[in-house]
Amino acid sequence: MKTKFITISLLLALNFSAQATLYTYSGGDAVIPDNNTIGLAESLSVSGLNVSISAATLIFTLAGGSGTDLAGYLRLGNLSGSPSYSLTSLVQADPTISSSGVLFTVDVSSFFSGYNPNDTWTLFFADTVSGDTTTLNGGWSLDITAVPEPVNVALAIFGVALLGTGVARWRSSSTPAASRTRTTDISIHR
Repeated sequence: MKTKFITISLLLALNFSAQATLYTYSGGDAVIPDNNTIGLAESLSVSGLNVSISAATLIFTLAGGSGTDLAGYLRLGNLSGSPSYSLTSLVQADPTISSSGVLFTVDVSSFFSGYNPNDTWTLFFADTVSGDTTTLNGGWSLDITAVPEPVNVALAIFGVALLGTGVARWRSSSTPAASRTRTTDISIHR
């Protein structure tokens, strides 16, 4: 009985899997305004995921122009203190972006790990030097894996254990008293 209970409890506890979802902003090609610090900002809303990011990957393609002209970031939320990941050094490392496009795949897991992904995500680029035009080709996507908070998992495990203990006690109390007690007849013969 105890073995079955422990096995079932472990299976239920391990059943709390991570949710992985690919969110895509498919706004088509968008021109990053040349020599304009206001730049281009594209947002997408994420909802329905567990509350803690364990992995996140940003994917986008830039075409034309010069990477050294660009500044950019990925931001979670719309408040002034919202976390944002700078993409500036990444895009500036590619001085000439080909007209056919350069695919960027950025693992942002370590930066956004532990944050709640259910919010607005914004991808921003500004071209700060005049002379050529860069395009964000085909939108962008964000692949997020989120897990439940450890506190919720611990509470679920505790709840299963408490339920199992209650069931075990109920089963032992529903057994008739006569079958639970042993009687020994001692006869003394002289």
